[in-house]
Amino acid sequence: MAQLLHPTAVVDASYFPSPQIFWDRLVQMGSSQLVLPSIYKALKRKKLVKYVPKDLLSYLKEITDLNLKRNTAILKQINFLSEVFNRHQIDHVFVKGAAMLIIKPYDALSERMVGDIDILVIEKDLLRAQQLLLDIGFEVVSNEFNFTKGVFSEYTYKHLERIAHPNYIAAVEIHRRLLPKENHLIPPRDILENKAQSKQKQWTPSKQDLWQHAILNWQYNDNGMARNVLAFRSLVDVLYLESMDIIEKLSKSNYATKHFYSLLSLYYSSYKTHFNLKKLVYKWQLKSRAFDKLHSFFRIFSGFISFGFSRTFLFLCSKTYRKRVLSNPKLIGERILIFWNK
Repeated sequence: MAQLLHPTAVVDASYFPSPQIFWDRLVQMGSSQLVLPSIYKALKRKKLVKYVPKDLLSYLKEITDLNLKRNTAILKQINFLSEVFNRHQIDHVFVKGAAMLIIKPYDALSERMVGDIDILVIEKDLLRAQQLLLDIGFEVVSNEFNFTKGVFSEYTYKHLERIAHPNYIAAVEIHRRLLPKENHLIPPRDILENKAQSKQKQWTPSKQDLWQHAILNWQYNDNGMARNVLAFRSLVDVLYLESMDIIEKLSKSNYATKHFYSLLSLYYSSYKTHFNLKKLVYKWQLKSRAFDKLHSFFRIFSGFISFGFSRTFLFLCSKTYRKRVLSNPKLIGERILIFWNK
């Protein structure tokens, strides 16, 4: 799958013809990694469709067509949001999947699977931007698990509450920053100062900032570094966004980026391994299901202990939080299960 999704890597023809279990596993992995449309387009680009079972090819095409239809609707929504914010002089950039649909470093409209529309807005315009959308029919998406609402300062959160509109397909998250509060690797002000505008007048971060954020978002927000794994959807974005001088750039890069590329070097020998032990552990995680489960158990258990301790302290110290928890005891159990299954 790694060779297939790389822009230029040649896929070893010895994989084909492959037994059904090969294709079943590829679909299973591709689905869990949100890259089935990318797999389909890569098979076509690399002229490998003749090796693929016809029923599978038909299935992949159907998934890709549905993704294209959804992304076309999301792009129309992005155009609308862009017009609103530009008209009211809101300093902003579209990030993550929304940015990929705008700049299209690859056939993102067909390939990139997108959830919410994420928009980074300068702090002084943050609440005004949210209110503008609420005034034209957007509504807050209720989150029954948000027991800490009103307990912490709003600045604690990376983004405001998710909002959605009945006439649009994607929810919107307006961000004040892109990484946890204590992380200063990509300051919002720097991203907004270096932003670029498309021909359709949509604002996105620079290609360099998009590349960096694609890595750091996975490493910190999605716990990729703690889990010591890669996500292939993020991997595709990174491969198409990286610059020609990537090897030289990595030597001066931050720990999280070097870690990401150390794992990436397991698939592509052109990248340098900065952390051999991390790469070796990743290899064991891929090869041994038992080792991967053990590694995940200790990571989740330690995180669960830390999370439990912090929430117990909050329960004892905050009357608002305590009242909210006691009024929703069933949700606590569901929240614990969600955390454990992450």
